Amino acid sequence: MKLVTGLILYPIVCFIALPANIISIFVFTRKKMRSSTSIFLLSLTIIDTIRICNDIMYFIDVLLNEISFDMAEQTFVFFYPYAHYIFNSSMTCTAWLIVVIAIERYIFVCHSSKAKTICSIPRAIILSTAIALTSFGTSIPYICRYQQNNIEITNKSYVTNQTLVISSLWKNKTFSTAFNSFHYAFRSLIPIILLVVFSLLIVKRLRQCQFRKGKRRTALSLLMVILSFVICATPDTVLSAVLQTGYLEASYLIRGIREIADFLLLLNAGFNFIIYSAFNALFRKTLKEMAGRRSTSSKPLLGNTP
Repeated sequence: MKLVTGLILYPIVCFIALPANIISIFVFTRKKMRSSTSIFLLSLTIIDTIRICNDIMYFIDVLLNEISFDMAEQTFVFFYPYAHYIFNSSMTCTAWLIVVIAIERYIFVCHSSKAKTICSIPRAIILSTAIALTSFGTSIPYICRYQQNNIEITNKSYVTNQTLVISSLWKNKTFSTAFNSFHYAFRSLIPIILLVVFSLLIVKRLRQCQFRKGKRRTALSLLMVILSFVICATPDTVLSAVLQTGYLEASYLIRGIREIADFLLLLNAGFNFIIYSAFNALFRKTLKEMAGRRSTSSKPLLGNTP
């Protein structure tokens, strides 16, 4: 399973999703795209890009494992605690950014008269920054989950090998149980419940009232972003809530299941570009204009040839 996900599926998705997300960042920073929704989507795309880069490290470690086990082991020991932290903090940030997008879309659809005063660009910037700081701040204990341990192996000569072990802080059952329960609820369970509730309210409103085509398509595109996250994040949420263990200390069976759940989260990080392109007319138009401008600027200048 590790070879299939690490050497085939992860690199395929990562090296398609990474440039797609970078393109999305450029599109959302265009002047004509400036809105509170675009600020949230820009923040979401940046966080997704960070998570994709983090997942590329997993592919590199699996690749190194096929080349040199010792090199792969040392790379894993050094990077995994930070990768574990980035994964959890970026997942938390993604979840709450999508919740805010759902709430904002609910306001636009169900309370349109108040939308212009409530949903402003400055507020979107403040909210996005606050969500990022809170997400990365509350996830700090994950950096301390593992510590390096030197093992001396005697085989005619002494060889020092490094491995990762659970830190003394995380061996404390009271702390680990309390923090896991808090963070899994904060990272996944509460956001998913809120997303389901607000999505149902938006769908109900869309069915009750007639909206112009552009507004309806925008609402549908954001509902697709929400639905994609709920579908892809639910397996990880259930797995994390039931097992409350990291990848390192899990059994081989659980690691295999976790790799599937983590791959779904990676798909979610790369799938949003397709949603924007398919459902958001302004995104698609801006993307075409950027591509047209680039192709025009790359043409050779023939007017001044002798």
